[in-house]
Amino acid sequence: MRKLLIGTAAIALSGCSWFGGSNHHNTGYHYPQQNNYYQQTHVKPEKCCKRLSRWNIEGAIGPEYFLGGDAITNDVNDIPGVVANETSINDAFDEGLRYELGGSYALNPNRKVTLMGSYAEADGDNVTLGSIDGDAVTGQFSDYQRYGVEVGLRQYFTPTPAPVFGSVRPYVEGKVGAAHVDDIVLTNVQRAGAEYNGGTIRMYEKGWVPTAAGMVGVEAPVFKRATLALETGIRYTGVLESDTRDLGPGAPLAGTNNGMESWTVPVQLRGRYRF
Repeated sequence: MRKLLIGTAAIALSGCSWFGGSNHHNTGYHYPQQNNYYQQTHVKPEKCCKRLSRWNIEGAIGPEYFLGGDAITNDVNDIPGVVANETSINDAFDEGLRYELGGSYALNPNRKVTLMGSYAEADGDNVTLGSIDGDAVTGQFSDYQRYGVEVGLRQYFTPTPAPVFGSVRPYVEGKVGAAHVDDIVLTNVQRAGAEYNGGTIRMYEKGWVPTAAGMVGVEAPVFKRATLALETGIRYTGVLESDTRDLGPGAPLAGTNNGMESWTVPVQLRGRYRF
């Protein structure tokens, strides 16, 4: 239900102003409708009374690709016969899906402060944790789930002519924030085909970690007060705490859970509606 609501909001933003179409770029200015004053003085609204629309509601949805970081490390104890299978995070999880919903405030027509909440998830894959005396220890990572909040500063550049939309406007944005990542567990754990450690190895503890992102995008007007943007970039998510309940000091394969920071590349379709 949470995914459905957020996804619906993001899609709806692109059509919030269906009946107020415009072929001009949405610069953020609002022009009051003409009244008797304008008619009597012949002064156009854009010459005397243009007003910056400060507040915006935004939503985004799109895939998120793991780029770097380790899910399984090889920092194992020096125990004869024990070998870790170092595995990157992009080999431990499928591509994810990210949702955002929040708002922005225009400092001026070219610069906005943003505040966005997010939720992201990715399915875990089957992996080999390592081997003990030549017997492979295998399992499947639990799903990767992360929700958080980020504040950002977005800088727009001069609109350029473009087909279909009339014009497009590039931008860059820097973000910082925090995210809560659910605990990561290895399930259906087997050694040489037989259940091992009760079938579960707890790898990483859930908790809050810092995040930072750099984004680039191109925004185009779709209606009078609505824009649609395509953006990408790179996001860093901080290191999770190792769970030592199953992989404590002295345990076989202890030290295989000394990773789980991540670098990801989101590709998002962003809708914005200004008031």
